[in-house]
Amino acid sequence: MSQSTKMEDNQDNILCTPPEIREIAKNTVQNLLPDKSREEYMKQYEKFESWCNQNNIHVISENVLLGYFELKRTKYKPSTLWTIYSMLRSCLSVHKNVDISKFNKLQALLKRASQHYTPKKSKILEENNINTFLSDADDKTYLAMKVILIMGYNGACRREELTNMCVDDIQYRADSIMVVIPKTKNYVPRTFLVTDENWIHLIKKYANLRPKRVTHRRFFLTYRNGYCINCPMGINMIGKVPKIIAAFLKLSDPEHFTGHCFRRSSATHIANSGGDLLTIKRLGGWKSSGVAETYVEASLQNKIDVANMFAQQKDLNLPGCSTSTASEQEININSDRSKTVPDSKNNEQNLSSTHGLTVNSKDNSKVNINIYNNCTFQQPMSN
Repeated sequence: MSQSTKMEDNQDNILCTPPEIREIAKNTVQNLLPDKSREEYMKQYEKFESWCNQNNIHVISENVLLGYFELKRTKYKPSTLWTIYSMLRSCLSVHKNVDISKFNKLQALLKRASQHYTPKKSKILEENNINTFLSDADDKTYLAMKVILIMGYNGACRREELTNMCVDDIQYRADSIMVVIPKTKNYVPRTFLVTDENWIHLIKKYANLRPKRVTHRRFFLTYRNGYCINCPMGINMIGKVPKIIAAFLKLSDPEHFTGHCFRRSSATHIANSGGDLLTIKRLGGWKSSGVAETYVEASLQNKIDVANMFAQQKDLNLPGCSTSTASEQEININSDRSKTVPDSKNNEQNLSSTHGLTVNSKDNSKVNINIYNNCTFQQPMSN
């Protein structure tokens, strides 16, 4: 069935639908787009509609989308192209009943545009960087930033999650602080805990500075010279905190420490500490394993650990060294001795003829064979 036939059938169905039901359906369709970014979705859809009108295009086909994105490819980065594709896919499905996710050639075009493209990612704060800032920075100037760092690092928080954090989301316990993030990007609530005593002390110290007559429930307030004022901290200011921390620590390229720094630093630390992918996904609330992996930075220490694994395997395969364990070698030696040394009278003769051993002793002597590093060494004996 052609697309024009489908449109005629849809028009017939609309005419057969009562007016009040059509109005309900129309309002429902408008709510299918995300509330937060609905304007951006409609903006991209209107641009596409305008382009179609300029080129006298009345039927949406795969060739139309191929031509549209081929022109966009010369102006935008591959990551932006995928964003536009995602927005148009939702809008065309809602308004035109066209499913462009089935356009295989279009997806092949976008994948080809992504080849040899390395997206820019925020730099991460190493564990020693975090500890240095928390211990060396002056609380009178940096206390609020310390608490933002602790919360963002422990919970792998986005900057908007830190901005919207409320005092009701924080529960103080005897030996820990539990933080609930009710509103997330993928609508899945998350919970994390802070258990370090020094970090708990900093959070409580900042919370106690909250003015009594605050007209809102936002947790992070503007902090100046050791005091909090009745003004919530904005998302742009919270997004600049990693950059300010990097500048304080005199790290290279502090402008590359963006609002995603805490989130990537947290995921990388869990990976370097031996955490599996499921733990990382739960920490950051990622549904896709592929997306979660992109947040893990390949640290130098992780590469050193991998190289040490190869070095240890090489040592085990050195000439003259057995790959069997020391206990296995001891069992084999005792087994061979029981076969080749039937009685004590022939101990000296049999041991002397054993390959790799030189024994000069009298009867009723005790022989100890020590094995070091999985290798058997020749041990001379005196009378």
